[in-house]
Amino acid sequence: MDLLIKLLKSVINAVLIALVFISSASAQNRILATNYLVQDIDTGEIIAEKNSLEVRSIASITKLMTAIVVLDAEQDLDEIIKFKRDPGITSKLPNGLAISRRSLMLLTLMSSDNGAAKTLAKHYPGGEYYAIRAMNDKALSLGMLSSNFTDPTGLYNDNTSTATDLVKLVNHAFQYPDIRSLSTQYAERIKIPGKKKSQYINFRTTNYLVSTDSILLSKTGWITASGGCLVMVVQEQGKRLAIILLNSRNTMTRIRDGLLLTGYENARNQRNFR
Repeated sequence: MDLLIKLLKSVINAVLIALVFISSASAQNRILATNYLVQDIDTGEIIAEKNSLEVRSIASITKLMTAIVVLDAEQDLDEIIKFKRDPGITSKLPNGLAISRRSLMLLTLMSSDNGAAKTLAKHYPGGEYYAIRAMNDKALSLGMLSSNFTDPTGLYNDNTSTATDLVKLVNHAFQYPDIRSLSTQYAERIKIPGKKKSQYINFRTTNYLVSTDSILLSKTGWITASGGCLVMVVQEQGKRLAIILLNSRNTMTRIRDGLLLTGYENARNQRNFR
């Protein structure tokens, strides 16, 4: 499995390099996301920005806040939880699976599994209602005054924020080692015990840019109302940049946009202060 992952990473790296050259050579190398912000997280410098105060649906970027409040509650990540499917919530996990909170956190951040995020919230102290309340309280404490969270998955349109608010969220999330490591893991196999023989379900990242070592934190999002969303912390040429982009055209162009905003000089070339 490890060899397969290494081979996949090599292929992805080659594709990403090709995309960079194609994007750089093309006259259409503008950002397709309607809202973005790039900040040097060490100096606070805003390097590039467009429509960063506009309130938009943020889809599964919501899960980053879900992970934060679970970690803030200091719940045991090794505790085994029984997974139970909820109507309308998709997941690759089978109903009744005994799984650790840590694995649920990994699937929430790496693969954006909705069932995993929902289960984390349901097992938050007091239940999902208190998890969502903690998410909104945390947003206020971080100065995210234009943000609202209504569920732990991001499936609802009214999970909303701005690029300016989300850079505060990303900067705070970057302080959690578990979020950094789990959000940038490339793949995981989850064992499903059987009566005669165990099976495995493969999960992969939703952001193939994490195949490079420069991505230090990652979370993607997509629903129709939000478009393609991506937040990252990237280390390039000695600088650590927080990248926020919302409402790209689709799940592929959010990665393309992320590439175009990666790197200090690349981001400067996309300046659009308003």
